[in-house]
Amino acid sequence: MDAWQFYPTPKALAERAWALFKNRTFTRVLEPSAGDGALADARPWNDDRYYRGTRPIIDCCEIDVTKHATLRGKGYNVVGLDFLQFGNASIYSNVILNPPFSNGAAHVLKAYDAIWDGEIVAILNADSVRNPFSRERQRLVDLIEQFGSYEIIEGAFAVPDADRKTDVDVALVYLKKTANVTSDIVGDLIGDLREDAERGAGLAGDYAPEQAVALPNSFIENSVITLNAAVSAMRDSVRSEARARHYAAMLGDTMAVHCGAQGSSRADFTTDWVKSELGQRYDELKDRAWANLLRSSDVTSRLSSAAQKRLESEFDQIKKLEYTVMNVRGFLCGLMDSQSQIQEDMICDVFDLIGKYHWDNVTLAMGWKSNSKHRTLAMKVKATRFILPGHGTESWQTSLSWDSERLLSDFDKAFSILEGVPQPEISLVSIFRNHFKALCDGKRIYGSHFSVRYWPGAGTIHFFPTRPDLIDRLNRVVGRKRAWLPPVDTMATDAFWSAYDKSEKFDKEVVKEISKHKRSWWDNPFDNLRNEERREAAENQILDAIGTVLERNGIRVDNLLADATPAHPQLELLAA
Repeated sequence: MDAWQFYPTPKALAERAWALFKNRTFTRVLEPSAGDGALADARPWNDDRYYRGTRPIIDCCEIDVTKHATLRGKGYNVVGLDFLQFGNASIYSNVILNPPFSNGAAHVLKAYDAIWDGEIVAILNADSVRNPFSRERQRLVDLIEQFGSYEIIEGAFAVPDADRKTDVDVALVYLKKTANVTSDIVGDLIGDLREDAERGAGLAGDYAPEQAVALPNSFIENSVITLNAAVSAMRDSVRSEARARHYAAMLGDTMAVHCGAQGSSRADFTTDWVKSELGQRYDELKDRAWANLLRSSDVTSRLSSAAQKRLESEFDQIKKLEYTVMNVRGFLCGLMDSQSQIQEDMICDVFDLIGKYHWDNVTLAMGWKSNSKHRTLAMKVKATRFILPGHGTESWQTSLSWDSERLLSDFDKAFSILEGVPQPEISLVSIFRNHFKALCDGKRIYGSHFSVRYWPGAGTIHFFPTRPDLIDRLNRVVGRKRAWLPPVDTMATDAFWSAYDKSEKFDKEVVKEISKHKRSWWDNPFDNLRNEERREAAENQILDAIGTVLERNGIRVDNLLADATPAHPQLELLAA
């Protein structure tokens, strides 16, 4: 906590800070040291009577990532970590901040330099203005004298409702930065005319396509450079458009407008229009940059299609982050830190893909229980063969669909993880790309993890595992994650593992036993497993059938499900 000097803003001080803004038409606000949102929470449009239109956007920077979830939960956009590394801020009408007391002047100067036209309110250590010993502090004092004001408040962080108290006096600083419309937007008309005359080559005579940015650095650095180049060009474009509108307005309306044939086409070119347009276009550029990253091989190679969809479902939050090297690396590090969970989820996704289409793809077994009151049904993918439907093609097609290839790619990724290799030597994707005609002719093609046959008319792919050990590993990973298997092998009896290993051998016998007790055609326990209301009864029906088959084959169910001396008795208590 002290490392980042986290002192949440007391409510009274926060409200006093917001009250300093002279322009009450907030459009987009930046809070560069947001903490847990205490300062932002005091925004004046909390009261519906104050703000009846579209509520302003509040973007936040916060270096402590543990507070990001809290900020997002309050409806704020987290756009960056360290504000001193923040790039573009020309889109903001207001900046309000309670920066670390040790370098508050640097934060205020950063805000002033980064915005284009707007107001800044900052809560600083009073010494920042009382004792301007450094070049930074002196510049801050000079800016305040020219463009703002300040007041000293004693005991602002010593009030009863302060989460962290300190006796430090604070300076409440106000700054107004005004865009020079004449130079920034309108420009010098005479100078522009002279420049046009000097060129002499016409309006587009000196235009040439921009050279592509190509630096011998990584994808991250290059993409950030590209975004910054795009932002710079976009900013110039918006300002040029505003100037063009201004000059057009100086010329007046067209004859058609004067004659009433059409309405006036005059458009606003004010600083508010520029800031709004910059904000919209900047957000679009960030959207493009983050989307490009999420669809890059650096990310997709680590994710199944289902995991990719889960990540893309969070895109609205991801794209709000400023696209910087630090943020991109932080995002990728987050993926790496959660890699084991991602890989586990990927394996479960593939398991579910196999099991959701045909019950013939899986076998059912007696699951582990740690006490006599608990029993569960376990599922296993068959190590002999499974079939996936929905992959039909027309006679004229020369490859599988994109969706089908994504599914095969998921299998390649998951089974490579199970094998402990980066990628299969002969992947399923390569089999279908290189041998599609042979597969359509009914041939069986062998790869690293499977041999496959394809029936294009029926749209089915038949998978024959060449590595039964990997199928077993798949089943055990999923079984432990879903508590079908004990977390440690020694927590179950030898009889349990014998029954589990032989479940595929007993599969037909179990199905036959279940059919003896079906009351009608609709009373199918396999179908009822997918019905929430009937699932429990279906599980019990199947478990009874499995128990009967096991007893018939000399495996006592009493010895199978409970271990009298578990290796971890505390887990038995938790499961009770």
